[in-house]
Amino acid sequence: MSIDTLLLQEFVQNLPPEMIGRIGTLVTIFQALGIVFIIYFIFLIVKIVLDIRSKIFIKKTYGIVQSIEEKLDKLAINKSKKRK
Repeated sequence: MSIDTLLLQEFVQNLPPEMIGRIGTLVTIFQALGIVFIIYFIFLIVKIVLDIRSKIFIKKTYGIVQSIEEKLDKLAINKSKKRK
């Protein structure tokens, strides 16, 4: 065992039981925060994937609308030529 390990063991043994109980509570809080962070990170990844998919869908829809608009413009020009 190294000197650091021995010093840490001696420090923990000299702590009063109340302090050890508080440290245990603190460790539990950090574990809960870690779990919440992991869940939030997974949520962000899923949200990014869904946002990318929706943007791709919007781009495709925009392209379709543009082609329909061009066809309608051609039809409007043809009708205006026939009326003259």
